[in-house]
Amino acid sequence: IRFRPRLSSRLKNWGFILIASILFSSCWSNPIPDNELDTVALKDLLLEQNKLHYEKEIAILDSLSTAWNWNPDTLSGGILLERIPSTNTATNSLNHNAEGDTVVLKIDVKLANGNRCFSDDSLHLIVDHFDGAQMFGVIAKNISSGDSCRALVPSSIAYGVRGLPGYVPPGAMLLVDVRQH
Repeated sequence: IRFRPRLSSRLKNWGFILIASILFSSCWSNPIPDNELDTVALKDLLLEQNKLHYEKEIAILDSLSTAWNWNPDTLSGGILLERIPSTNTATNSLNHNAEGDTVVLKIDVKLANGNRCFSDDSLHLIVDHFDGAQMFGVIAKNISSGDSCRALVPSSIAYGVRGLPGYVPPGAMLLVDVRQH
């Protein structure tokens, strides 16, 4: 009578060991096959996604400027800028602002669909030394005193994926009206 419980417990132990060893050896002997996607780093996927998003935004901005009959200049970062002729003929619009110039801009920022985000009657900035949205520095560098312009701005050079909480949604393309005082 004592022999059966020992045999039964030994069989259970050996059975457990046998099943565990089969499971472990099957996991180790069947490595996950190499897949081209497994070797791509997350940062590379994000960069590729960002590039595709940027290209789509540029295509949309080009389409909008064509639909609105603009003749824009393309600035760094993909900004499309249309100059609005000044009524003051004394203004020489060939003298653009240079690095270190202090400028005061009157701005009106809207989404590309026309919904208003915010405006500022006196945005003070120093060209190439502005800590705000990059678009304002680029635009300020390409206009001169008394000039006005409209710019279509991709999100990457505006407020990016974070937006401006309470004013500009994340990833928004913007339409910016600017006048330099």
